[in-house]
Amino acid sequence: MKIKPIARHRIARIVEKWLLVEPLLLAVWTSHALVSEPRIQTIRVQRGRIEYNPDFIQQLSDRHLEATLRFEALRILLKHPYSRRQAHSAISYAASNLTLQEYLQTELPFPRSRDVFGDRTYDQQFFEFYYHKLLDLVPPLKRGVRGDQQSSSPQGAASGAPIAGTGTAEAMELSGSSQSESEPTSTPDNRPPDILVVYTDANLSGVENTDQWDRDELLSDRLDDLVRMAQANDSWGSIGGKLREQILANLHPKLDYRAVLRKFRTSILSQQRRLTRMKPNRRYGFAYMGSRRDFTTRLLFAIDVSGSMGTKELQQGFSVVNRFFNYGVPAIDVIQFDAKITTDVMTFRRAKSEVKLTGRGGTNFDPVLAYLDEHREYDGLIIYTDGYAPCPKPPQNRRTRILWLFVSEKNYRSCYPKLQHLGQGAYIKANATQ
Repeated sequence: MKIKPIARHRIARIVEKWLLVEPLLLAVWTSHALVSEPRIQTIRVQRGRIEYNPDFIQQLSDRHLEATLRFEALRILLKHPYSRRQAHSAISYAASNLTLQEYLQTELPFPRSRDVFGDRTYDQQFFEFYYHKLLDLVPPLKRGVRGDQQSSSPQGAASGAPIAGTGTAEAMELSGSSQSESEPTSTPDNRPPDILVVYTDANLSGVENTDQWDRDELLSDRLDDLVRMAQANDSWGSIGGKLREQILANLHPKLDYRAVLRKFRTSILSQQRRLTRMKPNRRYGFAYMGSRRDFTTRLLFAIDVSGSMGTKELQQGFSVVNRFFNYGVPAIDVIQFDAKITTDVMTFRRAKSEVKLTGRGGTNFDPVLAYLDEHREYDGLIIYTDGYAPCPKPPQNRRTRILWLFVSEKNYRSCYPKLQHLGQGAYIKANATQ
């Protein structure tokens, strides 16, 4: 009896074929961690991970499996899991699937725009467009929110065809549309397995597969870099025409690490408003007292001074500390650590050009988080590191926000996945501190 390869090997065998023919899809796929997750029904993308149920993979033929992997790679490339979070999870999933099917025209049993809306008016549109069009088709009382697995899917405007799609042929029959010559005919030999119905039906998989979809600027920036590289090297593979235009239109400006830090800082700032005669009222001038806001942030910056941190990396770390004074933070507490905390806390009230370093041993994050438990007055903790250390125990102090700031994108990609449950992540771009 021939033994079928395990799910991960089947995926790897298909993706390896993309090396020469689909370099961009391969780069996108390998930018994410591939994780076996038996608790989900099919396959999904979220938070830098491609999670799959091994049983789902094993039930697919090689042809259907490759179509599914390509579908998810394009979902990543168009950044649907990393766009602005939408309220209705089933419609989000349906809109994403509809967008992808419009451009890929796969044999997977997803409907096309014409099957849902009854004509070709809305062919080859984008994710947000389809989301709002589909939302308009749902009666207000039936519009569920994210997490509501009983919410109804929109119905076709002209025909009542379900947007989730239990099969392209069925959707076309309900919509009264005829099948085009380019679309495959379902036969007993090539009929998709029942598990694909679960994958393609937004009511069955929408909530689960979009559970962690949310804006992620760092991942979006990484995907933009891959697209720019493909454009520069003309390594698009089979991606062309309007799909390429959609991908290029989806590019964001390059992200500067300081914007990430500024966003993090804003989220932890508490501001104290007080009246003062020294400042005019915005509306009435000096006739009334004005007001001013004083920053009351308590910010702790822990810098990794272990032996793996080079001089350049340490200079960058203290440069970050100095830049916070440009943002209006009046004082920052700084500690140094390797396998232990190597200095007493240093309070910076202005930028410093020289700092004495102590330590240069191994790396252990546990003493830093233990310090956080002992000093709960801080609003935020930034841990600047190369990330090469075991994952620490979560702190008991859950009030203080944590940001892991890595010395480079490479270190961020390598080390942040194991630390992401402990706080936000960011990295310093090359030449970003110049």
